[in-house]
Amino acid sequence: MSALKQMKVALRKEWKNVVPTLSDAVVAEESAKVAARLWMLPQYRRAQNVCVYISMKGEISTQGIIEALFAEGKNCYIPRWHGDVMDMVKLKSLEDYRSLPLNRWNIPEPDHSEVRENALEANGLDLIIMPGVYFDKEGWRLGHGKGYYDRYLDTCEAFARSRSIEKPFTVALALSAQILATGTVPRDTHDRKPDLVLAPDVELGQ
Repeated sequence: MSALKQMKVALRKEWKNVVPTLSDAVVAEESAKVAARLWMLPQYRRAQNVCVYISMKGEISTQGIIEALFAEGKNCYIPRWHGDVMDMVKLKSLEDYRSLPLNRWNIPEPDHSEVRENALEANGLDLIIMPGVYFDKEGWRLGHGKGYYDRYLDTCEAFARSRSIEKPFTVALALSAQILATGTVPRDTHDRKPDLVLAPDVELGQ
């Protein structure tokens, strides 16, 4: 294992130890602050096709964001995995969201046998909202190690070029505890930097 990979593994292990110490009250409070920041972004306001992760413990909650997308009449897409490939498929309604089965990571995910609209087989995406493990002050993101979002962003940019449309704006959401106080996130050449990182009290990357 390379030194860079070892650093990434060590940071992810560190975060797993931090997660149990996060109180539900703190996560709820910080999630509300981050959502409010998101809703003020011009990129959010003008977006019609938005994909958003479904949160798990140790992440900014996206439930309120998903509810807002439907309330505002925007199209909401969520991740569905096929091996090493991640697609963004459309949620039909809040009831649809609330009835999703849990996958092997205990994250709600549409059944793989169910036919759903794929964002990149329709009109593409205007805004991608993504999670992360740690972020540095420059706005670089450490993910969970599978590379799903890095590969998906490459695919989205190729889609945008093929349609001669603007590539989607990317926003990562972070708890305060996920912002490194010092140092930088270790990164490879294939790692992709979000356009913006939103934390409760800071915006990084622009």
